[in-house]
Amino acid sequence: MDEPAKDVSTRRDGRVSGPPAGYLPYGDRKPYVVADTLASLSGPTRGVVTLPHHLDWSGKPEYNLDRPALLASMYKVVLTEAATAEDLNTWLSGDLLLRLWPTLWLPPQLRRRWEQRFPELAATRIDHA
Repeated sequence: MDEPAKDVSTRRDGRVSGPPAGYLPYGDRKPYVVADTLASLSGPTRGVVTLPHHLDWSGKPEYNLDRPALLASMYKVVLTEAATAEDLNTWLSGDLLLRLWPTLWLPPQLRRRWEQRFPELAATRIDHA
């Protein structure tokens, strides 16, 4: 009978090993794109939109922007998956982003990068964390 596979994070002596020296978590390595200006974000603000596959490969890329939960979900997808400033400019609205910013669930690294570029986004949050 085969011996069960050992957890790759456990050393032979039973101690748990940590990440290698110099390791950066994925969120610190992911190349999040930040817009040049909020005014350049001129995407749709109403109706149903279908995101391209490179932004949303979930199989359900349609978002009804008139439904607040779906609007917020689409903004999260675009912010986290945009590969170019053009993706941001095409799918996001600067005015809506300002309104949604305090409620969006975003990776801390992404939020930090956007708020460093646009202090007005940070100003919309109560906790300023």
